[in-house]
Amino acid sequence: MSFSFGFSGDDIENGPDDAPVANENVGNTDGEENGPPPVRAQSHDIGELLSTLPDKISYSIIGMTSPRGFKSYLPRRELFDVRMQMMAEDDDDTTNQHAGQERIAALDDSDIKTNIYEGGFKSWECSVDLVKFLMDRGPRKDLDDLWRVGHVIEMGCGTSLPTLLVFQHALTSSIPLNITLTDYNASVLRLVTLPNLLLTFAATLPATSAPFTEESPNPLADLEEKAAAGDDGQEGLHGDLEITPDLIKAFKQKLSEVPISLTLVSGSWLPVDKLLELVPSTPDMNTFILASETIYSPSSLVSFTEAMVALLKRVKSGKALVAAKRVYFGVGGSVDEFRIECSKRGAVAYEAEFEGLEEGGVRRSILEVQMC
Repeated sequence: MSFSFGFSGDDIENGPDDAPVANENVGNTDGEENGPPPVRAQSHDIGELLSTLPDKISYSIIGMTSPRGFKSYLPRRELFDVRMQMMAEDDDDTTNQHAGQERIAALDDSDIKTNIYEGGFKSWECSVDLVKFLMDRGPRKDLDDLWRVGHVIEMGCGTSLPTLLVFQHALTSSIPLNITLTDYNASVLRLVTLPNLLLTFAATLPATSAPFTEESPNPLADLEEKAAAGDDGQEGLHGDLEITPDLIKAFKQKLSEVPISLTLVSGSWLPVDKLLELVPSTPDMNTFILASETIYSPSSLVSFTEAMVALLKRVKSGKALVAAKRVYFGVGGSVDEFRIECSKRGAVAYEAEFEGLEEGGVRRSILEVQMC
């Protein structure tokens, strides 16, 4: 049987517009006023987050083919594995079980709840669009053009599929890079985003090179060859990766050698001044911003645009790629409104030509944004 990398399972969603209109927590400004206040932005120590990972994490592989025929295989932590870690942590923390139960409920419910959960545990289809676009176009023409980019920022990263592609290329081509990943929920960064970066690093290593051995080979090695050879009838490639101290050490060492700087920021994009304090930058740095499904509601659209433009304004050369539905029915966001908000702030957003957007259903777009 031929090998298949699919999107089956509970961790690929069509987009926030699929949430029931009756859900008052989605795109309802009155609900936002009555709900909890937004969490202020804060940065996180990579070492501390890595220290909370279990001894083993389960993964699956997304295989994607771009319109020009380029192929990519990206590993992601399985949702059931995230759920198991949450449950284990809740059992150990009897004083905060209610908060833990809320986190697990958020994982099981794909709805976005303003100022509580922004959908980061699952991958959304527009992020897949953005990956395919990067495979064909990259920051300008192709991924090799990363040599001209100093800083990649993914806003609302979640499972961070677009950044995983960039990270993979930077690792294998030894391209020095600053990478900043932001997500509203710190738990998403800890349980999904950073583990996916670790999995991506492991996938760049040969089967038996350190920290792996012949007795304990790298299960993520040679993904392209495994895809071509088939997988004994399984519908996709799944497995477990042992999280050893040697693997963590090798990960940190590789980041230092290239070098690649990782910055993880959780919390609200507003106030913008607080966000800018946490995102490293210099005036002469070329900045490349990635985002998908971040303009689903009027409030999210405005806060995202304000933060994105502020990040672009402080560098001499910058561009953003934003993947989104043209209209988010029932929640209020749209590409047209996003372009208007960009124009108000001195930026221009135009739709990029891309053959990889699937026909049928809600139309999707990829927009390029630059300062006027």
